[in-house]
Amino acid sequence: MASKPLKMAPTRRSGKFPPREWRELADKISTAVAILQWELGNMWGHVSARTPDGRHFLLRHLRPPANRDIPADDVLVYDLKGNLISGRRDQPDEIFFYLCPYQARPDIGAVVHCHPAMVLALAAVGRKIVPFHQRMAKFGSEVPVLPWLYGYWRKHGEMVARVLKKNRSVIIRGHGAVVVGETIEEACMNMVELERSAKVILLASALGDIKALPPAVLKKFQTVVGSRWKDDTDQAKSRSLVEWMEWHYYESLVKRGERWSRL
Repeated sequence: MASKPLKMAPTRRSGKFPPREWRELADKISTAVAILQWELGNMWGHVSARTPDGRHFLLRHLRPPANRDIPADDVLVYDLKGNLISGRRDQPDEIFFYLCPYQARPDIGAVVHCHPAMVLALAAVGRKIVPFHQRMAKFGSEVPVLPWLYGYWRKHGEMVARVLKKNRSVIIRGHGAVVVGETIEEACMNMVELERSAKVILLASALGDIKALPPAVLKKFQTVVGSRWKDDTDQAKSRSLVEWMEWHYYESLVKRGERWSRL
C-alpha cells in the first residue's frame, strides 16, 4: 500500500529571511539554478541546501513561480520534519527526495533533483553510466538506476535515500536524477558532470563500446587530485575541491551574464 503524502504543519509565510548565512546560501542556490537551467536546457527540477545550523534546508525550483506576482528567486525554507517555515511560491510534489536524504545523512549539505535528458535516454535503453574518464571516479563503478519513483511519497524518498547512503548520485528511470554533495557547489557540479558524461556516452556509442577505467586507476586519481593545491583553506582540504573550482568558474560567467558552450 502506498504511503500517504506528508501533511504540512501550519506555516509562517512571512517571506523574511533573517540569518545572513541563509541569504548567502540563497544566493548560491540562485547561481546553481542559473547554471543548471543553461546546462540542462529545461526548467524541471529543484536545488536545495542545508542551512549552517543543520536544522533546516532551503529549496528553489528551476522554473519560475506559477504566480507571477511572486519573485522568481523566492526560496522555500523547511525544517527537517518537512514543515514549511517560510516562502511564498508553490511547493514541490517531490519533497521526500530532499527530506529523506537530509534525515538519513547529516553530512549531506545539498540535494539536487533534475530531469537531465541524456541521462534519461541512457536509462531508457538500459545503458549504464560508467567511469570512462577520471572525473567520473566520484560516481564509483557505475551510477545506480532505480525504477520509476516520485518523491510525493515517503517510501519513494526513502528508497532514494538508501541508495544515496553510499553514492553521490542515483538515476530514476523515466523521471530524472538525484545528486548530493557536502556543499551546494559540489552537488550542482555533480549534476552537470552526470549529464555531460551521459552525452559523451551517447555520442561515443555510435563508434564502439564504452570502456570504463580500471578501479585501480580511479583510486589512484582520487588519491592525488588536488594534493598540490597550495591554498590552506577548509575547501582545499575537502573532497569537493575540484567541484569548488569548477563552480567558481561558472559562477563568474553567470554573474557577468555570459554563457558557455554546451556539448
